[in-house]
Amino acid sequence: MLRWIGIGLGVLLLLLIAAVVGLYLAPVGVREATRDIFIIILGFFTLASTILTIAILFGLLYVLNRLDRLARLSLMPKLDELSVKLNDVLDSTRTLAANAKDTAGTVVGTTGFVSERVVSPIIRVSSLVTGVAAAATTFARRDAPERFSGES
Repeated sequence: MLRWIGIGLGVLLLLLIAAVVGLYLAPVGVREATRDIFIIILGFFTLASTILTIAILFGLLYVLNRLDRLARLSLMPKLDELSVKLNDVLDSTRTLAANAKDTAGTVVGTTGFVSERVVSPIIRVSSLVTGVAAAATTFARRDAPERFSGES
Protein backbone atom coordinates (compact mmCIF):
# COMPACT_ATOMS: atom_id res chain seq x y z
CA MET A 1 0.00 0.00 0.00
CA LEU A 2 2.75 2.46 0.98
CA ARG A 3 4.65 1.55 -2.18
CA TRP A 4 1.69 2.65 -4.34
CA ILE A 5 1.40 5.92 -2.43
CA GLY A 6 5.12 6.52 -2.97
CA ILE A 7 4.80 5.76 -6.68
CA GLY A 8 1.82 8.13 -7.00
CA LEU A 9 3.68 10.94 -5.22
CA GLY A 10 6.72 10.36 -7.43
CA VAL A 11 4.60 10.58 -10.62
CA LEU A 12 2.93 13.79 -9.37
CA LEU A 13 6.34 15.30 -8.60
CA LEU A 14 7.59 14.42 -12.09
CA LEU A 15 4.47 15.94 -13.69
CA LEU A 16 4.93 19.13 -11.64
CA ILE A 17 8.56 19.41 -12.67
CA ALA A 18 7.59 18.81 -16.31
CA ALA A 19 4.88 21.51 -16.10
CA VAL A 20 7.31 24.04 -14.60
CA VAL A 21 9.96 23.28 -17.27
CA GLY A 22 7.31 23.38 -20.02
CA LEU A 23 5.98 26.73 -18.84
CA TYR A 24 9.51 28.10 -18.63
CA LEU A 25 10.20 27.08 -22.24
CA ALA A 26 6.75 28.20 -23.48
CA PRO A 27 6.22 31.58 -25.16
CA VAL A 28 5.47 34.66 -23.02
CA GLY A 29 1.77 34.74 -23.93
CA VAL A 30 1.22 31.19 -22.60
CA ARG A 31 3.04 32.04 -19.36
CA GLU A 32 0.94 35.15 -18.85
CA ALA A 33 -2.29 33.27 -19.53
CA THR A 34 -1.25 30.49 -17.14
CA ARG A 35 -0.33 33.09 -14.52
CA ASP A 36 -3.76 34.73 -14.86
CA ILE A 37 -5.51 31.35 -14.56
CA PHE A 38 -3.58 30.53 -11.39
CA ILE A 39 -4.36 33.96 -9.92
CA ILE A 40 -8.06 33.34 -10.56
CA ILE A 41 -7.83 29.87 -9.00
CA LEU A 42 -6.02 31.29 -5.94
CA GLY A 43 -8.67 34.01 -5.60
CA PHE A 44 -11.40 31.38 -5.76
CA PHE A 45 -9.72 29.29 -3.03
CA THR A 46 -9.22 32.41 -0.89
CA LEU A 47 -12.89 33.30 -1.27
CA ALA A 48 -13.96 29.72 -0.48
CA SER A 49 -11.73 29.56 2.61
CA THR A 50 -13.07 32.92 3.82
CA ILE A 51 -16.66 31.73 3.41
CA LEU A 52 -15.87 28.46 5.23
CA THR A 53 -14.16 30.39 8.06
CA ILE A 54 -17.23 32.62 8.46
CA ALA A 55 -19.51 29.53 8.45
CA ILE A 56 -17.36 27.87 11.13
CA LEU A 57 -17.45 31.09 13.18
CA PHE A 58 -21.26 31.21 13.01
CA GLY A 59 -21.39 27.51 13.96
CA LEU A 60 -19.20 28.14 16.99
CA LEU A 61 -21.33 31.11 18.02
CA TYR A 62 -24.47 28.98 17.72
CA VAL A 63 -22.94 26.20 19.83
CA LEU A 64 -21.79 28.68 22.49
CA ASN A 65 -25.24 30.27 22.58
CA ARG A 66 -26.87 26.85 23.03
CA LEU A 67 -24.42 25.94 25.80
CA ASP A 68 -25.09 29.24 27.57
CA ARG A 69 -28.85 28.73 27.31
CA LEU A 70 -28.54 25.13 28.52
CA ALA A 71 -26.44 26.25 31.47
CA ARG A 72 -28.87 29.01 32.42
CA LEU A 73 -32.05 26.94 32.02
CA SER A 74 -31.07 23.57 33.44
CA LEU A 75 -27.74 23.71 35.22
CA MET A 76 -28.10 26.89 37.27
CA PRO A 77 -31.47 25.96 38.86
CA LYS A 78 -30.05 22.58 39.85
CA LEU A 79 -26.98 24.24 41.32
CA ASP A 80 -29.19 26.64 43.27
CA GLU A 81 -31.26 23.72 44.55
CA LEU A 82 -28.11 21.85 45.51
CA SER A 83 -26.81 24.93 47.31
CA VAL A 84 -30.03 25.22 49.34
CA LYS A 85 -29.87 21.52 50.29
CA LEU A 86 -26.21 21.82 51.20
CA ASN A 87 -26.95 24.83 53.41
CA ASP A 88 -29.70 22.81 55.15
CA VAL A 89 -27.27 19.95 55.75
CA LEU A 90 -24.66 22.36 57.11
CA ASP A 91 -27.21 23.95 59.44
CA SER A 92 -28.32 20.58 60.78
CA THR A 93 -24.67 19.56 61.19
CA ARG A 94 -24.00 22.72 63.17
CA THR A 95 -27.04 21.98 65.35
CA LEU A 96 -25.85 18.42 65.95
CA ALA A 97 -22.37 19.65 66.82
CA ALA A 98 -23.81 22.16 69.30
CA ASN A 99 -25.97 19.43 70.87
CA ALA A 100 -22.94 17.13 71.12
CA LYS A 101 -20.95 19.92 72.78
CA ASP A 102 -23.76 20.56 75.28
CA THR A 103 -24.02 16.83 76.00
CA ALA A 104 -20.27 16.57 76.55
CA GLY A 105 -20.46 19.49 78.99
CA THR A 106 -23.31 17.80 80.85
CA VAL A 107 -21.35 14.53 81.04
CA VAL A 108 -18.32 16.35 82.44
CA GLY A 109 -20.49 18.04 85.07
CA THR A 110 -22.26 14.81 85.97
CA THR A 111 -18.96 12.94 86.25
CA GLY A 112 -17.56 15.60 88.56
CA PHE A 113 -20.71 15.56 90.69
CA VAL A 114 -20.76 11.77 90.97
CA SER A 115 -17.06 11.61 91.84
CA GLU A 116 -17.39 14.30 94.52
CA ARG A 117 -20.74 13.35 96.04
CA VAL A 118 -20.97 9.58 95.59
CA VAL A 119 -17.59 7.98 95.01
CA SER A 120 -15.55 10.03 97.50
CA PRO A 121 -17.76 9.14 100.51
CA ILE A 122 -17.76 5.47 99.49
CA ILE A 123 -13.96 5.50 99.25
CA ARG A 124 -13.71 7.16 102.66
CA VAL A 125 -16.10 4.64 104.28
CA SER A 126 -14.32 1.75 102.58
CA SER A 127 -10.91 2.92 103.76
CA LEU A 128 -12.30 3.42 107.28
CA VAL A 129 -13.76 -0.10 107.31
CA THR A 130 -10.49 -1.52 105.99
CA GLY A 131 -8.54 0.37 108.65
CA VAL A 132 -10.87 -0.84 111.44
CA ALA A 133 -10.63 -4.41 110.15
CA ALA A 134 -6.83 -4.21 110.04
CA ALA A 135 -6.74 -2.75 113.56
CA ALA A 136 -9.09 -5.48 114.85
CA THR A 137 -6.95 -8.17 113.26
CA THR A 138 -3.82 -6.68 114.75
CA PHE A 139 -5.38 -6.46 118.27
CA ALA A 140 -6.80 -9.97 117.97
CA ARG A 141 -3.40 -11.47 117.22
CA ARG A 142 -1.53 -9.50 119.79
CA ASP A 143 -1.87 -11.99 122.58
CA ALA A 144 -1.90 -15.09 120.36
CA PRO A 145 1.25 -17.25 120.46
CA GLU A 146 3.41 -16.97 117.45
CA ARG A 147 3.53 -19.95 115.17
CA PHE A 148 6.64 -21.28 113.71
CA SER A 149 6.79 -21.90 110.06
CA GLY A 150 7.84 -25.50 110.67
CA GLU A 151 4.68 -26.38 112.69
CA SER A 152 1.62 -27.65 110.98
